[in-house]
Amino acid sequence: MNLFKKFITKKTSLIISSLAISGLLINLFQREVKAYPITVANCTTGQIPNAETGCLIDPISYKLDLYRVYICREDPFPASATTANLDVCMALFIDNNNPYPAEFANNTFTLPKTGMSEIVNGSYTHVAVIFENIFKGKGSYTVGGTTYKTLKSFTEEGSNVSTTLDTPETTIDELKSWRGSDGNSDNPYCKDGATVSRCETDFNGYKVTGIITDSSFNAVWGDTSARLFYLAELTSPFTLNENSSGSIEITVENNYEVGGNSEGTEVTNMSISPFVFQPTYVSN
Repeated sequence: MNLFKKFITKKTSLIISSLAISGLLINLFQREVKAYPITVANCTTGQIPNAETGCLIDPISYKLDLYRVYICREDPFPASATTANLDVCMALFIDNNNPYPAEFANNTFTLPKTGMSEIVNGSYTHVAVIFENIFKGKGSYTVGGTTYKTLKSFTEEGSNVSTTLDTPETTIDELKSWRGSDGNSDNPYCKDGATVSRCETDFNGYKVTGIITDSSFNAVWGDTSARLFYLAELTSPFTLNENSSGSIEITVENNYEVGGNSEGTEVTNMSISPFVFQPTYVSN
């Protein structure tokens, strides 16, 4: 069996010398304007979205610390479970002590071979990626001669953009609950409003799930939160065996979502949107 190289790139197909990964979710900000399932289009020239629509742009930076990547033969973390079952998965990358600092915006990077498993025979239907629950990103958006740039954090008025900054600031957000800090607020991005630890969503046609866990991958929320267990169904499941020889082509799609005021006259926020990565196996 050949060892696999692993790459990720933005909005591009990639070759992996035998096995690899894909792209992902994350909606960090719970707004009151969406309804499951979610469809958000790309921003068009001159568009200021209103509070009910939103639109997508390319981020300047989109950083996540990545601890593990798996492909799985079945759902390793169904809604009925309180902890992940990784026995149904094959590891592509594991490093519990030194997470890989993944920059998903406008870059290609090589994922180390650390912790990669031997091939496990079977049909692979899911991809799972485990991150630290802290997310960093920045962006800018110009419309009508005005450029909006991200702030470090949200203001009391609910905005994280400014038109007076020289350069965008990195917004840092720690995810501890899908239902607000008190655990009682429905999340309109998530199926049935989410639980405090689990959000299932259908974003632009991709079914993705985010589960907040501790470092042992038990579903939690609040101050014990340490990881985001990201899970996606593969749009093109594939089968591997000990004779498999080929590559994985990976597409990654990640965006910032731009939001406006109710009248659609002013940009009020920019947030990391759910992101999608999909591996496809290509035999030699």
